[in-house]
Amino acid sequence: MKKLILILLILSSFNSKGTIHKIGVWGGYYQFVPASITIQLGDTLQWEPFAGLLPMMLHTITSSNIPVGAVSFDQVWQMPADTFFQYIPQVAGLYEYVCTPHIPNGMIGEFTVITGNTAIQEHSTNKELLKTTDLLGRETKPKKNTPLIDIYDDGTVEKRIVIE
Repeated sequence: MKKLILILLILSSFNSKGTIHKIGVWGGYYQFVPASITIQLGDTLQWEPFAGLLPMMLHTITSSNIPVGAVSFDQVWQMPADTFFQYIPQVAGLYEYVCTPHIPNGMIGEFTVITGNTAIQEHSTNKELLKTTDLLGRETKPKKNTPLIDIYDDGTVEKRIVIE
C-alpha cells in the first residue's frame, strides 16, 4: 500500500502544470502591462499584444538584470510574424527586462519568481481606474458606441463598449 501511494505521489508531481501569466506589450504608451508581477517557479510568462492591439513598430523583450544561473532572453518582436513570446524561469529571484529601442520612453518591466507556496495573492475589489484609452492608446473620456480600454491600478485591463 505504501508503494502504491508513493508511486501515485511521484506520478502526480509530473502532471502538475504551471500557470501562464500574460504580459501585454503596449506600443501606444510604450509599456508592459503589468509592469511588475510575482510568479511561482515553474510558471510561464507570455508576452502578447496588449488588449489584442498588434504592435505597429519593432519591440524587444530583453533581459537586463537577472538572477545568477538564469537564462537570458532577447526576443525581437515585429509584426506580422511575432504575436507572442514565452519564457519559463528556472531560477528564483528578480528579473528585469526592457524594450531596447524604447528604454528612453520608460518601456521596462520586472517579474519576481518565488519558490514553494509562499505567494500571497491579494483579493481586492477596490481597484482604482487609472485611465481610459481608445484602441490606439490615446487617453480619452468615456464615449458611447466607441471601444474603450480601462486600465486599473492593480494591473488589470478591461475592454468595453457602451452601445446605445
